[in-house]
Amino acid sequence: MILFLDFDGVLHPFPMTSTSSHFSATPSLWTILEKIPEISVVITSTWREQFSLAQLVELLKGHGGEHFSNRFIGVTPIMESTTDYVPGIRQREIESWLVENEVTDEPYIILDDIEEYFDSTCPNLYLVDGVSGLTDHDTAMIPIWLGISR
Repeated sequence: MILFLDFDGVLHPFPMTSTSSHFSATPSLWTILEKIPEISVVITSTWREQFSLAQLVELLKGHGGEHFSNRFIGVTPIMESTTDYVPGIRQREIESWLVENEVTDEPYIILDDIEEYFDSTCPNLYLVDGVSGLTDHDTAMIPIWLGISR
């Protein structure tokens, strides 16, 4: 099982305010990973354009969850230029990663806050409220959404 993870709007509010801080919702991610031990994480965030997977994992580890480091298995390819927006592009990047890694039959969930990055029919998108980022409600709903009763 794979969790495709955005940062901005998921792991912290977006846009940031004077009272918000980067990775403030990361404890909710750790709760999800604790509840679903078979899930691995692939980073879809635009942060992957400036940082390597190892650097991104180090950033996340700075906010707890050190024992989850081995669950971060990759980043999606970059298919969009920094100046052009293509509707559905993040879904295409995820689909490309699934094909490249030969796991197209693997169940997955996408955590993102921007619906326009996906086709309107994307069944794997769990839309997070970007104003708050992940919440306790999300951590309770995601296993149910995945059909896991724990």
